This record gives sequence, structure tokens and C-alpha cells, in this order.
Amino acid sequence: MTTIETDINISDLEKSNKRGHELLRYAYDVLQYDGIKLLHTAIHAGVSHVNHIMASSMLGYKPATLRNWHSQNNGPIQTRMINGKPFWMVKDIRQLLGE
Repeated sequence: MTTIETDINISDLEKSNKRGHELLRYAYDVLQYDGIKLLHTAIHAGVSHVNHIMASSMLGYKPATLRNWHSQNNGPIQTRMINGKPFWMVKDIRQLLGE
């Protein structure tokens, strides 16, 4: 397992008593994490996929840009359809950012 240097506060995340996607939402809404910090939180939480709001925050683009990538199928990373909805894979975001 690889160690990642990060600025996320693990104790703040643990205090929330949340796991997975709920922990990621908590980090985004309450702790106001974005960019690399949000990506590192997703990795810490074991989240494999995120919606376009979270993905756009991690990548530094507007949500509309990611929606366009999905609809036109021309972005640097592709979505995966889960239960009929498009999601972005954390491993693809990580690879795109060189993390």
C-alpha cells in the first residue's frame, strides 16, 4: 500500500462517524474540502466513484464541463454508468492528476 502525503485532517473525518460516500459528502459540505484534499478523502474513505459535482471539484473544472465531457464523450476521462447514472471513477481522476 502506498502512503500519500496529504493535508486532510483524519481526526476531523473520524469525528464525523461517517463512512464511504457519506464521509466524502461531509468533507465537501462541512469541511469545505475541494481539489486534492477531496480526492485524498475519497481515497481514505474507499470510494471508487463520484458524481460530477465531486469530480469537478477534484479536477478544478465546472460541473457543466464534466457534463459536456459525458454527453459528447470527448473528455480526458470517461464516465461509468451505474444504475443508469454517470459516475467518474476515482482511479481515473487520480491518474489524470498524477496522484
